[in-house]
Amino acid sequence: MAALALTLGSFLLILVLVRVKVPLAMAILGGAVAVGLGFGLPLGRVATGVVRGATQPLALGVDLTVIFLLAISALMQSSGQMQRIVDLARSILRRPAMTMAALPALIGLLPMPGGALFSAPMVASAAGPDRAGGDLLSAINYWFRHIWEHWWPLYPGVILAMTLTGTDLATFVAFQMPLGVAMAASGLVLFHGIHPELHASGPPAGAGTWGALRRETSTIWAILLTWGLSTLALAVMTHAGWLAAPPEWLQRFGPLAVAMLAGLVATIRINHLGAGDAMTALLRPSVLSLAGLVTTIMIYQYILADAGAAPRIAAEMAANHLPPLLVVVLLPAIAGLITGVAFGFVGTSFPIVLGILAAMPGAPPVRPYAVLAYACGHLGMMASPLHLCLVVSNRYFSSSYWPVYRRLIVPTLLLAVFAAAYFLLLRTFIG
Repeated sequence: MAALALTLGSFLLILVLVRVKVPLAMAILGGAVAVGLGFGLPLGRVATGVVRGATQPLALGVDLTVIFLLAISALMQSSGQMQRIVDLARSILRRPAMTMAALPALIGLLPMPGGALFSAPMVASAAGPDRAGGDLLSAINYWFRHIWEHWWPLYPGVILAMTLTGTDLATFVAFQMPLGVAMAASGLVLFHGIHPELHASGPPAGAGTWGALRRETSTIWAILLTWGLSTLALAVMTHAGWLAAPPEWLQRFGPLAVAMLAGLVATIRINHLGAGDAMTALLRPSVLSLAGLVTTIMIYQYILADAGAAPRIAAEMAANHLPPLLVVVLLPAIAGLITGVAFGFVGTSFPIVLGILAAMPGAPPVRPYAVLAYACGHLGMMASPLHLCLVVSNRYFSSSYWPVYRRLIVPTLLLAVFAAAYFLLLRTFIG
């Protein structure tokens, strides 16, 4: 299992470098170079991979999305819009702890890279000063941001899993939604033992609060609605033959870029700002610094793909004759850990998992195993140090990996136990 050992070793190197105060971007870049050389890539090819990973359309698309997210977030904060949303949500939900969970969940409906960065200021504001440490706030923000990703049909990983398994939307959602519910429920343990004031119930919301919240969250709805309409328009034009099939990066980031622009315009309008305010927010040094960090993550993923890490790990598993069920569990989890994105673990592991299922005696029903594979891939993705949401959430709350991982151990184990029990239940009744 040399490929697996090399990949996990590069993750450990990144964590150790961060632990000894090496800047995260440099630590990730060091891990990328180390894993490339470890897999036998020539130094020149690794250097080329660094350049290509930084300039590939996918990396530029993620960078652009993050820059827009930061700019919108900065404008919402400086204008007071962010605080107004938090105050209105707190008034409706009445408990600060509920607000801290609900706001990242709301942002989680938007399938955008690094979306946890958008909800982080809301979680901080809802918690108030000196009521929770940065590691706890980061863990809450990160966990509840992803409670929809098992089944929400706007996520690329969900769409790809539906396509590969040949499942219609209604069936896929029906089978996958319990995982999302379980994730939300298991995340509640993060609030155990927190400051008592965060559990204190406030007075009922006054008349007109819901309407005011809808207005103040118009930025979010503008992004979501524009993204959906743009995606639909692109699909319709392509299907009708009015437009040649666009490359993958354009399919993913074209509608998202339009949606980000709509969100920026909505933020400017609701707060009566000017174009100069938007430009100032877009060009802030902190925005450009985070874009650089995102670039190193994309470089790492590019070099891993160039080295063929995922296929080589899968081949090692097959060569070692691991039991099929163990492969269904481990391969998506490792793919999620390596790629840090749902689209990545689905795309690299599901074709192999489905092939294994087809070759099993009696060809068992796919759905219980597909549910288990997706759950394991998602758990691996959530544990990945390359997951952009984890990186930006930790950065915002000035926390490192280890304290946040410690916070997430219990909810992760609870979710894993539920996924295993749910698989056994489905296999019993469907198989």
